Amino acid sequence: MNVQKAVGVLVAILVVFWIISSPGTAAGTVNGILDSLASAGSSLITFLRGIAPG
Repeated sequence: MNVQKAVGVLVAILVVFWIISSPGTAAGTVNGILDSLASAGSSLITFLRGIAPG
């Protein structure tokens, strides 16, 4: 369990370092992820509306 906690802390430190060292790239990555999630959600809603009776 201690190794898992240490890895989690190390990952968090690396993410914070990445955000501080290149905030533009980090923001672009987050925006890309959120755009992908929004597109997937929209596609899922379109699919569900297409198969729902009514």
